[in-house]
Amino acid sequence: MTRWAPDDTYTAYPTYAKTDEYARKDHGRILKEHPGFMNLSIHKGLQTNAVGSDPRLGHPIDIPRAAADWPQFNFIIYHSCIKPSFWVLNALNEINSGVQREGVPDISWTTEMALLAAPFKNVYAEIGTTFASTVITFPTVCAHILGQLLKFMGEDRVVFGSDSVWYGSPQWQIEALWRFQIPEDMRRRYGYPELTQSAKRKILGLNSARLYKIPGAAEASPHGVYKPVPADYASRFTPELKRILEFPTTTGAAPQSPLPHYANDNLAKIKQSYADAGGARSNTRYGWLRTRS
Repeated sequence: MTRWAPDDTYTAYPTYAKTDEYARKDHGRILKEHPGFMNLSIHKGLQTNAVGSDPRLGHPIDIPRAAADWPQFNFIIYHSCIKPSFWVLNALNEINSGVQREGVPDISWTTEMALLAAPFKNVYAEIGTTFASTVITFPTVCAHILGQLLKFMGEDRVVFGSDSVWYGSPQWQIEALWRFQIPEDMRRRYGYPELTQSAKRKILGLNSARLYKIPGAAEASPHGVYKPVPADYASRFTPELKRILEFPTTTGAAPQSPLPHYANDNLAKIKQSYADAGGARSNTRYGWLRTRS
């Protein structure tokens, strides 16, 4: 296992070529069945201690070449290349330092990514953890990041991501974005566009829907691609599939778990105790909330 960069001609380019070849075989059958097949989700950023501009660690220097050489792909840059990992105080310090790049605060490496990606219409910025880790802790950083992405890349090339595998239910992030605004004085000073309701709708879903060719609520679904769940959906689960998916944690005479050694571990016991005490699912977001005294 080794890190690689999107413009790596040894690892990445042969992979792109094989992917492109596969997508177009059988008269483009794969593209018809999987409309998002040519979208490449590239993780970049969250490398606080990285030194220099190594694209294998997330620096965006490799984006222009890959995007230019492979225009048939959409490069979706996850986390928008933010260099700090989760706690972005150093990004706030960069803003306060007065150092600028093209007339805006130089936030490592997001500002550079937005500028490098600007000419390439097949490059998208995904906000993911970048938004989650700034909106309730350092909203000034959040405003600059969104402002720069809108200014240099445009509202049609920013997509929402929640990283809910880490943060739980994404509803708090969705509500935060609906309420968030870039301050007017900041927009005047740096030339940031307004974060309009229309832009938010695009970021929250319409841009991704376009990338994956998912029809809007008012559009008919393409025949043979998107279909409703069959009426007999539940009956199609075989006993073996149910056994795997349900993953029971209670023990009995014959544990049914596919991994029985986990069926009665400490986590399973804690979960069972919580359920026995009347516990129910909670989507509460626990974490930092920055306030003014």
